[in-house]
Amino acid sequence: KAYSQLEQEYERDPNTKELANLLDMDSQDVADTLKIAGRHVSVDAPFAQGDDNRLLDVLQNDGHMPDHTLNRDSLTLEVERSLSVLAPREA
Repeated sequence: KAYSQLEQEYERDPNTKELANLLDMDSQDVADTLKIAGRHVSVDAPFAQGDDNRLLDVLQNDGHMPDHTLNRDSLTLEVERSLSVLAPREA
């Protein structure tokens, strides 16, 4: 909350000394807390204002794509149907 307050006030990211003064804390404690806390990043937000590129566009999806699974299942079914009409020696 203090970080956001100073960020709005200064229109930039506050440094640890400014945060420490506001919170009446030691600068090192503030620095350690900032390292642990990190900031959240939206995968839907554009990289820069006015930019159409999003993090979601460049992240690799290792999961199975539903359309690939559907295509594979459909092809398997078609091959099985085709083989079923052939004589055993032709299959």
